[in-house]
Amino acid sequence: MPYLLFPQEAQFFRNVRKALAQLYQNARYGTLKPPVVVVFGDDEFLVQRVIQRLTDLLLPMEERQTAITIFEGNNATDADLAQALFEPTFGFQLAKRRVVIFKSPAFLKGQRRKEKTRREQEKQTDAVWHQYLQRVPEGTYVLIAVTEPLTNAQLNLLNEVAILVPISKLRWQDLPEFVQMLAEQATIHMDKAAIQEMIDRVGNDARQLATEVEKLAMYIGVDGRITVDIVKELVPSLAMDVFSLMNAVVDGNAKKALATLDGLLQRKESPILVLYLLARQFRFLLQARLLLDAKLISPALLHARADAFKQQLERIPEEVKQRFPYDQRLNLLKQSPSVIRNFLLQARNFSREQIVKALKLILDTDVGFKTGVDQSQQLALLVLNLCRLKSGDGKGA
Repeated sequence: MPYLLFPQEAQFFRNVRKALAQLYQNARYGTLKPPVVVVFGDDEFLVQRVIQRLTDLLLPMEERQTAITIFEGNNATDADLAQALFEPTFGFQLAKRRVVIFKSPAFLKGQRRKEKTRREQEKQTDAVWHQYLQRVPEGTYVLIAVTEPLTNAQLNLLNEVAILVPISKLRWQDLPEFVQMLAEQATIHMDKAAIQEMIDRVGNDARQLATEVEKLAMYIGVDGRITVDIVKELVPSLAMDVFSLMNAVVDGNAKKALATLDGLLQRKESPILVLYLLARQFRFLLQARLLLDAKLISPALLHARADAFKQQLERIPEEVKQRFPYDQRLNLLKQSPSVIRNFLLQARNFSREQIVKALKLILDTDVGFKTGVDQSQQLALLVLNLCRLKSGDGKGA
């Protein structure tokens, strides 16, 4: 059985969405062939969401309590696979369809841990789970979720008996399409402005985006329309409030910054999380300052049209991009062009030395959090000191 889509294609969520739509349609009508689906990738939430969606489509609501068997980790062995497929319980025998789910099964993990020759490995594999998956009884569907790397030998063998669904982590440019898919699955309508507002508030956390779309669906009802105002009213945004706090710090407006911080703390937001987001903002600011200092971004183009600004970002040398953090949450160049532009504009108000000093203040506060002194007071003092930076020794160009 060929891949649902090849791993190279899965790097672009538009391809994934299109392929999943066909897969989901087949699941809805019970026409999955072969009846084994392996969803694999390094984003556990997305992998598990595809498995859950397939389960919901394969089984009606009233049968989900009795027609599903789930095995996980060390409890998902060859013997468990054989028992689930060929020795169903009485309740399963009465069901029209059965779903057997394996999460990070041991029969695949074990293959990676054991030091065997390739011939021995393939021989054992073919004699056990590979053989079982070739004989899945009619009406039974096997869904396998894998979030650890699979060897080429394993993929080749799975490809003979299963539909392979590679899932990649979402990139910023994938988020609008992802939210649109979530809205369609929740049977609500969101226009582009509402989707962008959702992304601005939640960021690139796939799990949180899904949670917020589900909340909106419960509020608006089936076939309802979600507007920007509804998103603003119902979707809280710690990230956006910290962004407002950051703007006040950049402006040196201590009164506004402290008021914003007070609002966050009154809302019972975690001081540790607020500190983390402040650190992330200043790391982005430092990366932006480095781009300006290296003259990789022309100040004259900071106010250019979106397409012209995007072209300028694309011209940044690859060797420079590779020096930025690997984690996309900490890499400015992995953010949306509008976010990058904003940090570049803010970075013009600071020298590199001032930003480094700000990060040192944040680090000292992080250490102070562990001393038992009131964290809210320490955050307030940090914000006040950050606001005073602009009156320090010099600005950026």
